[in-house]
Amino acid sequence: MSPSSRGLGHRPFTAVTGVRIPLGMCFLDTSPHPVLYITYLQPGDVLYIESIYDIDICSSDGKITRLDDYRGHIIMVVNMATECGFNDQLIEMEQTYQQFKDQQVVILGFPSDQFNQEPLDDDELSITYEKKFEVSFPLFRKTLVNGPHAHPLFQYLCKRLPGVFGTESIKWNFTKFIIDRNGTPLKRFSPITHIQSVNDYLEILLQEEKAA
Repeated sequence: MSPSSRGLGHRPFTAVTGVRIPLGMCFLDTSPHPVLYITYLQPGDVLYIESIYDIDICSSDGKITRLDDYRGHIIMVVNMATECGFNDQLIEMEQTYQQFKDQQVVILGFPSDQFNQEPLDDDELSITYEKKFEVSFPLFRKTLVNGPHAHPLFQYLCKRLPGVFGTESIKWNFTKFIIDRNGTPLKRFSPITHIQSVNDYLEILLQEEKAA
């Protein structure tokens, strides 16, 4: 049954969740985690979010950001952690951002303690990422990326871009998702994929745009 035939729509988003709530879903406002929620529908019903632009997120300072604000951009969504052994990728991703940002390519960074490697709170995270790692691309609040309480953005992306053997979960920090200018998830890169391969893929997308 289609979302429209079931009468699904959107409730207003809140500063607690940072995401508009599809009807039939209930967020646990009592949780200390800013994006923790539970669904009363079946797990696959997150797909009633028809577009990535339907999803709202919380910036590191607690402000609501609409992913619709990035319509027309090529987006890279990344889950990150300061104490991960791959944290040198933060410097590499900043270089990628500087290389491509004038062509409306943006990196959206989501710190996550899902793998017990992000002990900092949101206030500390902003300072650490900006001062220690010199990150200037947009950062958002600590986010759950796996499991039934994962943020809808990551549920949506994992559903459309599953990993090895079709797994719909994230294996580790620094998994990267590329979304095109129309909001279509295109490609998923594993944490161990060298950033140059990501850059090469972005170059191909930009070249195809020029040739079109």
